[in-house]
Amino acid sequence: MASIDPYQYIIVEHQYSHKFTVTVLRAVNVTKGAFGDMLDTPDPYVELFISSAIDGRKKTQYFNNIINPVWNETFEFILDPNQENILEISLMDANYVMDECLGTTTFQISSMKVGEKKEISFVFNKVTEMFLEFYLGICSSTDLRFSMALCVEEKSFRQKRREKVVEGMKKFLGPEHTNNLKSSPREVPVIAVLGSGGGFRAMVGFAGVMKALYESGVLDCATYIAGLSGSTWYMSTLYSHSEFPKKGPREINKELMHCVSYNPLLLLTPQKVKRYIESLWKKKCSGQPVTFTDIFAMLIGETLIKDRMDSKLSHLKDKVNNGQCPLPLFTCLHVKPDVSELMFADWMEFSPYEIGMAKYGTFMPPDLFGSKFFMGTVVKKYEENPLHFLMGVWGSAFSILFNRVLGLSSSQNSGSTMEEELENIKPKHIFSTDCSDSDDELQEPKGTENAEAEEEYHRNNQASWVQRMLMALVSDTALFNTREGRAGKVHNFMLGLNLNASYPISPLLDFETQESVDEDEMDAAVTDPDEFDRIYEPLDVKSKKIHIVDSGLTFNLPYPLILRPQRGVDLIISFDFSARPSDSSPPFKELLLAEKWARMNKLPFPKIQTNVFDREGLKECYVFKPKNPNVEKHCPTIIHFVLANINFRKYKAPGVRRETKEEKEFADFDIFDDPETPFSTFNFQYPNDAFRRLHDLMEFNTLNNIDVIKQAIKESIEYRKHNPSRCSVSLTDVEARKYFNKDSKHKLPT
Repeated sequence: MASIDPYQYIIVEHQYSHKFTVTVLRAVNVTKGAFGDMLDTPDPYVELFISSAIDGRKKTQYFNNIINPVWNETFEFILDPNQENILEISLMDANYVMDECLGTTTFQISSMKVGEKKEISFVFNKVTEMFLEFYLGICSSTDLRFSMALCVEEKSFRQKRREKVVEGMKKFLGPEHTNNLKSSPREVPVIAVLGSGGGFRAMVGFAGVMKALYESGVLDCATYIAGLSGSTWYMSTLYSHSEFPKKGPREINKELMHCVSYNPLLLLTPQKVKRYIESLWKKKCSGQPVTFTDIFAMLIGETLIKDRMDSKLSHLKDKVNNGQCPLPLFTCLHVKPDVSELMFADWMEFSPYEIGMAKYGTFMPPDLFGSKFFMGTVVKKYEENPLHFLMGVWGSAFSILFNRVLGLSSSQNSGSTMEEELENIKPKHIFSTDCSDSDDELQEPKGTENAEAEEEYHRNNQASWVQRMLMALVSDTALFNTREGRAGKVHNFMLGLNLNASYPISPLLDFETQESVDEDEMDAAVTDPDEFDRIYEPLDVKSKKIHIVDSGLTFNLPYPLILRPQRGVDLIISFDFSARPSDSSPPFKELLLAEKWARMNKLPFPKIQTNVFDREGLKECYVFKPKNPNVEKHCPTIIHFVLANINFRKYKAPGVRRETKEEKEFADFDIFDDPETPFSTFNFQYPNDAFRRLHDLMEFNTLNNIDVIKQAIKESIEYRKHNPSRCSVSLTDVEARKYFNKDSKHKLPT
């Protein structure tokens, strides 16, 4: 019997838009006036404009030398019924130099009733009569999915993956621990693997981790893999590979090592840069925003997935549709131009099935991300963005510090961290100071009939834009003073929606652990009391575009993706590659930020006891469990791996000591203490030795703690036996909290 998902019964309220359909039928006796008709017969066309509509300007084709044109062309407008919507109808005459308006009239759309269809004639200049047909309907089916539940595709994946996980656990743990394990959703624990940001250091480290998880069998027990920034680059490289999972990380990592061994400056030859920018010009011409992040994305793509630059996020479905691999989850932030990411940020999640924001219960298929929306309906569809564009967005912190990445920065502090560099860049430098928020489509030249002038116009615009982008690339001081030099930007898919209230990420779960943590103790876990101070604020639904940036700018672990109670994760195996002041520094900063964020969102999270560092010192991994599992029923267990070279110096494999001088020298390195370290966050070239060292270190650390992982999985299985309803709720809970009642919808805290 299929289980019932109560989250699908939570109503995410939204207002339906109107669809206004206009058919321009014909016109009779089109005239330019007695004198004008003596000089030239009209070349008529019709222009329609609704100022309150997105993409609100449409026009018919024009006809040469005809006074009784028949168009029969149909256009659609998506309208907000709460606004005053007026259709402006212009009869135009196409000319070589400047088109001429022969007359304009208006139509009050509010005069029509929903479902009404009628034909109306309009008279211009007392002589010309034009016939149009109108229909006003309701967009009862939107392109956005409004729901707190997981999408149907992910639910189907989870069911198929669960069967694979049972097989994987039986093989990994042995029959004595899994004899009675069945593929019931109430019995099989959900395991997630997390990778942090940290540039190529995170990517290379995660490559070693994934090799260890793949070959040891742990990956066969996992349902999700979530990544942030640098880790997403490895996940993208792995999952987009045509032979994965048949070919494992061992072979794919060798290809990756070859790709990152070259100097990134080789990607910036004049010919290549010109090719990048000209390809982005086509994107800009189509009406999509283009920023410096787009260029950085092309460089990342050319480095990591050069042979598959046409790959799309939706293509990755083929790797998970049958449950054969864990579902990859990627992330970025929606941020506001004038607010620090540490104070306000909406976490966006990306999977091969959907892109969206859980905070608002709004999701869309990947092929619609970047298209123009209004009130949940697509008004202009664009081709799905390539995977490398998303890779650039997910790691866009590096596009903000592009010259630092290339080693071209004039900064004297070569040892500074990304966080220190970003503190010197104010929001106004990252985001556009141009508040027009206008559409990016280029305006057509005024002479419709002059094809040569139109081509010349576009050539001049392209040349000017390409020149500005080239100047932005080579200029160290003026890079962020240009419109193209800021964070990623896309059309706002929530434009026009009613966001008087947002939905909590944990709408149905009681938060037991919150009471067990003293408020002062929680605040002491972080350095800035203003962190996450404005996370309850809603997105600006009036802005036509939104800014999207690297999630590592708020904290460097993708816990928000995994902590959604709908996913019901029992065990989180987290790998943190974040920079630290020194190799011996406490490795909990990002984890503490994740804990604070979780508590502010009323999500269960084990207390991070930082005094474990004082008691036990630096370790390869730490385990954090709920203090009282009988009370904290929904709280996951966390295995937190850190980037540390401890036992690897002495052992080349778990239990196998290093013997030769070469083996010992290979493993004798620091990660953060060495001022000449190749593992800097800003290093985008890894010689083969540096790659092998970091890759092998994290592979070793993972395998060296495989028993810790085994024990945690065993405990998760046992816990599920006694708590089969973990992270689940009943329909009674939904009804009791009156989520069906519009007036009692959960409002954001003030």
